[in-house]
Amino acid sequence: MRVLVVGLMALVGWLAPAGAIRGADPVARYAVVVNKDVAAGPWGKVVKFLETKHKAKTFAYDKSPEDVRKDVGAYRPRYVCFVCPPTENFPAFAVVANKFCRTLDDDPYVDAIWGILTGFDEEHALELAKAEPVVIKRAFTKTLGSWLNWVPEGDYVTEWTRDRGELGAKKTGADFALRSGGPTSDADDAKYVHKLLSDDAFDLIIGSGHGGHHNWMLMYPSGKGFLTAKDGKLAMTAPGVDLALTAKRPKVYWAVGNCLTGVVNAGRNNFKDSYALAWMKNGTKQYIGAVQSTWYELNWNMADWFLKQEGRWTFSESLFLLRQWSQYLLAENVVSGRDKQGTEFTDEIFVLYGDPALEARVEKTREPALAETLEVTETGDKDVVRMTYKVKVNFVGEGNKRTAEKYGGWRIFCHMLPYQVTDVKVEKTDFAKVVCPGETLIWDAGKGLKVGDERSVTFTAKRVKD
Repeated sequence: MRVLVVGLMALVGWLAPAGAIRGADPVARYAVVVNKDVAAGPWGKVVKFLETKHKAKTFAYDKSPEDVRKDVGAYRPRYVCFVCPPTENFPAFAVVANKFCRTLDDDPYVDAIWGILTGFDEEHALELAKAEPVVIKRAFTKTLGSWLNWVPEGDYVTEWTRDRGELGAKKTGADFALRSGGPTSDADDAKYVHKLLSDDAFDLIIGSGHGGHHNWMLMYPSGKGFLTAKDGKLAMTAPGVDLALTAKRPKVYWAVGNCLTGVVNAGRNNFKDSYALAWMKNGTKQYIGAVQSTWYELNWNMADWFLKQEGRWTFSESLFLLRQWSQYLLAENVVSGRDKQGTEFTDEIFVLYGDPALEARVEKTREPALAETLEVTETGDKDVVRMTYKVKVNFVGEGNKRTAEKYGGWRIFCHMLPYQVTDVKVEKTDFAKVVCPGETLIWDAGKGLKVGDERSVTFTAKRVKD
C-alpha cells in the first residue's frame, strides 16, 4: 500500500448531504492462513468451508505464518482468517498474527481485517464459520451504561463496588436512564446478572473489570462473584450461589476491559476451561478479548466506530479501524510517555475470535456521532476515481477517551474505503493531515472538532483491481 500524507491546504466550505455512508463491501479478497498439517487433517473441513463461503484462497505454512507472508501480501486480501486448533499458544500466536497483518506491505499500518477461527474442536469451529449475520438490537453492559444510548435497547448493572445498587436501562425511543435499587451484595449481584444473561435476550455483551483465562469477576476492584468456565460450561458463583448458565442466542462478546479472557490456551491454561470458548459454545459468534493483562484503555475507543457510528461498521471492521487510528497516534507522535507505552502495548494484545468477515453490526437507533459521506466519481482516466469525503460532528462525549471533550473533540478519525487505492493525489482539503494506507482514509483535523464542525477532502486515486 502506498501511504500519502498531506499538509493543511486551502479551506473549502460545504454542506454535508443527507444519507449515511455504507460500510465496506463484504465481497472482497479473503485469505485463509493455516498450518499445512492442520489443513491436511480433520480441520481441513473448516478450511474448505471458508474457501467455498468466501471464495477464499488458502495459504498453508510449514513452521510459521511468516513462510507465506509475501504470498499473502501479493494477494492483497481484505480479510485474513487464521485457522487454529485450540491447542495453539494464543498469547504468542496473537503477536505473530498482529505483526503478520502489519507487514503485508512496507507501511506501518494494518493491511487486513484479521481474526482467529478456533473452537473446542473442528466441528465447533465449523459451526462458528457458518454463523449468520448478527443484528444488535439489545445489549448488556457492566461498564459505561451510557453506551446503551447507541443501541435500541439494553440493560446495565454497575461493576463498581463504590456504586453498588446502581442499575440502568435503555428502552426503545428513550434515553438511557439510571436507577437505584439494584443488588447490594456479591451474591445478589451474581443472581441478578445470572437472571439477565439466562433470559438470553442480548445480541451484545460488554464486560470489564478483572478477568482471567477461565473467569470474569463481576465487581471491580474486588468481589466474590464470578462467571466461570469449566469444560466448556459456564457457572455463576458467589457466597451461597452456584448457578449454571446457558444461552444460545447469536451474539458478539466484547471483553473491552477484561484481562486475559482472550488467552484460550497457554501453558497451564487449558482451552477446555477457556472463558472465551465457553461463550462461543453459548451463542457467541465473535469474541474480542485480551491475551495479556490490560492496564490502558485504548480498546475502549473502539466504541467510536462500533457503537457511535450506528451500524456503519461491523464488529471486526471497528477493531481494524481502531488499529489504524492507534497506529497513526504512534506514527505521527501524537502520544508520548505513558500514553505511547499504553498504545503500543494494548494495540497488540486484543484479538478477535471468529470469522473476521461476519456481518455483526448495531441496528440504527439515532443519528451517528459523525455524519460521514463519501462520493465516488469516474475521472475518465482508466481505473482513476475521484473521491470526496465529508464529515460533520453531531456528538462529542464526556470522559477520558481521546475523542471526548477533555481532548477537544474529534481530532483524529478514520474511515474504510470501498476498495484499495494507490497513487493518491489530494486536490483540496481543510484537514491538517490526511493519510491513505490502502483501504483506509485517516484524517487529522489538527485540533478537536466540536458539534457542528465540518471538514472534507477531495482526492484522486487509482483503484487497485482484484
